[in-house]
Amino acid sequence: MLHNASAQLPIHLAQLLFEMANTGVSDMHLEAQDQHYLVRERLLGKLQQREVIAKHVGEQWVAALKNAAGADVTQRRVAQDGRFKLLHGQLVLDCRFNVLPTLWGEKIVLRLFNQQDQALPLSQLGLLPNQYQQVSQALAASQGLVLVTGPTGSGKTRSLYAMLEHINHPSINISTVEDPIEIPLLGINQTAVRDNGLMRFADCLRALLRQDPDVIMVGEIRDAETAQMTVQAAQTGHLVLATLHASNAMAALIRLQQLGVTHAQVAGALSLLINQRLVTIGQKRAGVFDVNLVDEQAQHVLLSSPTSPDYWQRTAELLKPVYIAP
Repeated sequence: MLHNASAQLPIHLAQLLFEMANTGVSDMHLEAQDQHYLVRERLLGKLQQREVIAKHVGEQWVAALKNAAGADVTQRRVAQDGRFKLLHGQLVLDCRFNVLPTLWGEKIVLRLFNQQDQALPLSQLGLLPNQYQQVSQALAASQGLVLVTGPTGSGKTRSLYAMLEHINHPSINISTVEDPIEIPLLGINQTAVRDNGLMRFADCLRALLRQDPDVIMVGEIRDAETAQMTVQAAQTGHLVLATLHASNAMAALIRLQQLGVTHAQVAGALSLLINQRLVTIGQKRAGVFDVNLVDEQAQHVLLSSPTSPDYWQRTAELLKPVYIAP
């Protein structure tokens, strides 16, 4: 359980973080410059300057944030990670912390997660009617891998939350492994990965498989061990939902192979492949989705040898995005 670090931060910094969270900011950057510090924020997917603060004030903020995140305040020459939470009234703000030494001093990036956010219904994600039907079909299956890909900040985890809410029922044992838990979901067993190295994604996933799960959500496939366990779980009677950083569906298949997952394993486990991006329309963000249901034809293509001359061409044609509902 993360402790409340609100009292450890300067008042202006704490207020700034709460203001950012209330306006939908996803990341805060605190950047050392020659004579001052820059505070920038990522809003609607774009990074923009928020304010400029004096050098000594920025250094105080760096020390306070390092202390709140449990980082070594005396160590200024290595990157460090951490996490803390802030409480203000009903607002619970989960902050994921990273500090990196730069030319003029240390730079901190905070990923902000407002735990008061609510998961969107699947029908409100922005899926086209035929895409919604494909996703619903995959979620109704008793096993298989639903893989959501896209760049950082594209809303992959939110999409998985919507899917989990869509199938959440007292008769189904749903468990998740996340880093961090962005939105608490009633009726779903959510486990946060720990920074101490004793509860990695693979460790949590291994434990969950002994918890009689029906559905498992893996917040992110980061390494070969997690990739292998995720695929094996999807082939042995579990519906598995997971995310993977990849720019498109083709890149996701290549990334899985780089992580040691064979093309035969992909063909046997993958039931749905979604690639998503966020686009800005006025002052709002909207999701754009490529949805690929892996049917028998797709499995036949994926089972062919990746070394064959036309494998990737046939796969690319298979995963060609369609944006207009039939």
